[in-house]
Amino acid sequence: MVCLVFLSLTAWVQAQQGGAQNPPAPQPAPAPSNPQPQPTPVPQPAQRQDDVTISGRIVLDASGSPDRTIEVRFETDGGQRLGYAYTGLSGEFTYRGVGASQDLYVVVEIEGFKPYRERMAYASLGGHINIFLERERFKAVEKGGSTVVDLKQLRTRIPGKAVDEYEKALKESPRGDAAKVIERLERALKLAPDFYEARNTLGVQYLRLQKYQEAEAAFERARDLNPNAADPLINLGTIYYQEGEMQSDAGRAEEAAGRFQKAVAVLEESIHRNPLSAPAHNYLGAALYKIASYERAESMLNRALQLDEGLQQANLTLINVYTRQSRFDEALDKINTYLKKNPDSPQRATLQGIKEKIEKALNR
Repeated sequence: MVCLVFLSLTAWVQAQQGGAQNPPAPQPAPAPSNPQPQPTPVPQPAQRQDDVTISGRIVLDASGSPDRTIEVRFETDGGQRLGYAYTGLSGEFTYRGVGASQDLYVVVEIEGFKPYRERMAYASLGGHINIFLERERFKAVEKGGSTVVDLKQLRTRIPGKAVDEYEKALKESPRGDAAKVIERLERALKLAPDFYEARNTLGVQYLRLQKYQEAEAAFERARDLNPNAADPLINLGTIYYQEGEMQSDAGRAEEAAGRFQKAVAVLEESIHRNPLSAPAHNYLGAALYKIASYERAESMLNRALQLDEGLQQANLTLINVYTRQSRFDEALDKINTYLKKNPDSPQRATLQGIKEKIEKALNR
């Protein structure tokens, strides 16, 4: 699955060229009239032999998708930096840039997690990678005022053997064997059916395997076990959104609209539980954009940026909102600001193309 905003922006460019439109959003309002013909796509330079495209996803050990934009760095064995990528919704990223005639290293360093640095063989460049980040000391932390829970605290209310299985699952999670992790979590839950942390983590593992029904059931149970937690609801909203995009890609507009509406409902509930969650506002803004509720989408996205100014995904979705409303000056300002802050963004070529089309339409 590719990045949400890349799909959205691509769909908008197609609309400007008379192409197909992603349902259920309506056609964008036309740009100001201009006697000049519609611009043709900017030709892209031929890919150099040492250029690479690497896609991937970051998954946190116990809470699923990252709650912020994360920088993914690519460098040589000697530490020379080749370029960067940045995660979008669901922790996905795409790196398009210069490779090296040797192995390169993928590096992720964020607070609260063990540093990640793994070699990617030259022969495998151009593929897809999954990066599983492990929390330091296996703490499960929730933002926005929720309680910090560690394994020692868990043992005061959960049978020790269940916590042992949970701890082993967390240790094995970075190795990428989701099926084995699920097996351990199921053992923990057999011993302690009301083990919230294990139940929520189980949903994350099913989500890794794209088993959406099982993931949905796990997150719904986690929601019931911890009525004050926002994480299960944010995860549910992510599932509904992804299902909506799949239905949309398959041409089933009515089903897609239903999933996006369901995402909106559950994400709104998550904000009631945690009004300070930047990811919840960000995801809700994206879902509202998909159902053409542009004013509310703008409000949610701006609130997400107030809570976390580093959420570049919210800025990208705002560009979509502005273009849909024919607010081209604001869209240009947002594009220029984004490109200045993120010169190596994988969305750069798409954004530059949109910028050129808007400027030509406005006769600039």
